[in-house]
Parts: sequence; structure tokens; C-alpha cells
Amino acid sequence: MVIFRVILVLLAFMVVLVLAITNSSTTTNAVVFTKVYTNVPVAFVMLYAFAFGALCVGIFSVVSEIQLRSRLYRQKKAQDALMEELRALRNAPLEGEYPPRPTPEQPESPDGGGQ
Repeated sequence: MVIFRVILVLLAFMVVLVLAITNSSTTTNAVVFTKVYTNVPVAFVMLYAFAFGALCVGIFSVVSEIQLRSRLYRQKKAQDALMEELRALRNAPLEGEYPPRPTPEQPESPDGGGQ
């Protein structure tokens, strides 16, 4: 999957490069926020737009990766806690003894009755 992404990014970069070369002699006016740039080659406008888009995607990817890793860390901690609980239950002693010991005989009372 990573190789597919790399190939896709390289292909997109090649398309932008080909378009930039074909439009290298064309100039335009570019407005960035409130600043106006005159006689800017279209190739530069395309290159900066591509770079800005790649930067935005990179930032969103990093944020998503951080969220996924933190979720994975929390789930691993929960899994470790559950495994520790399971291990404790497996090693817990059983109530009573096995096999049960016979109860000691009660001596009979002197009057001949049981208890």
C-alpha cells in the first residue's frame, strides 16, 4: 500500500511538471490573500498550489496518524490489563482443598447422646 502511494505521488508530480513545462512561457497575475503578484509564470502558480496541497495532506495525515497511534496505545493498555486479570484468575487458588480432608470425629458426650 505504501508503494502504491509513492507511485501515485510521483505520478501526480510528473503530471504537474509536464503541465508546468508546457505553460512555462504563459504569465498571469496571482492574488494571494490580499497581495497581488503580477507577471507570474503559470508554472510557478501550479507548483506552489501543488506544494500547498501536498502540505495540507501531509498535516492531515500526521494528525490522523497521531490519533491512530494514541488509540492503539490505549487499546494495548486495556488488553494488557485484561491479560493480567486473566493471568491472575488462572493462578488464583481454589477455595478449599482438593481432595477434601475428612472432618475429625467429635467425641461422644458422657451422657450417651450425640450433641
